Amino acid sequence: MTVLGVDTIAIVVSDPRKAIAWYRDVLGLDVAYIGPREPNPDPSIEGTADNPGHWVELGPGRPRTRVHLCFMGGETEPGPAGITFITDDIQAEYERMRRAGVEFPLPPEKMEWGEWLGQFEDPDGNVFDLKQPISAAEWKAPFAPAKPRTRRRVR
Repeated sequence: MTVLGVDTIAIVVSDPRKAIAWYRDVLGLDVAYIGPREPNPDPSIEGTADNPGHWVELGPGRPRTRVHLCFMGGETEPGPAGITFITDDIQAEYERMRRAGVEFPLPPEKMEWGEWLGQFEDPDGNVFDLKQPISAAEWKAPFAPAKPRTRRRVR
C-alpha cells in the first residue's frame, strides 16, 4: 500500500451557508462539491450553496487537497486547526483579507529561516496559518496538460 497524498481536511463550522460564502468569497477557494441536504444514493444529486448538506468541499480539482466544511449541528470548538495556507505575496493577502474583515491574531512576520508566517481566524474562530515560503514556485499549480490530439484516419 502506498499513501498517495491528503484528500480532504475537515474544518468544523457552525453555519454551512455562511462558511461556504466566507471560504469562497474571502479566502478565494473554489466550490468543488456540495452534497444534498437529504441522503441520496444517486451521486449525481447535489446540494446548493443555499441548501447544502453535511458534505461540502472547496478547493481545486483532484488530485489536489480540498477543504471539507464539516457542519456538526452547531457545536464547534474553534481554535488552531493546524492547517497552513500558502501564498506567494503574504503582505498583499494580509491587506486584502483585513479589508474583508478577517482578524489576524498574529500578523505576518518574517521568520528567522526566511519564510513569512501569520495567523488568521475564520468566522467560527478556527485559526489558520498563512505562509509565504522562501520559494513559492513549487506550490504553483501546474498548467493543465494539453488534450491529446485525435489521430486522423488515413484511408
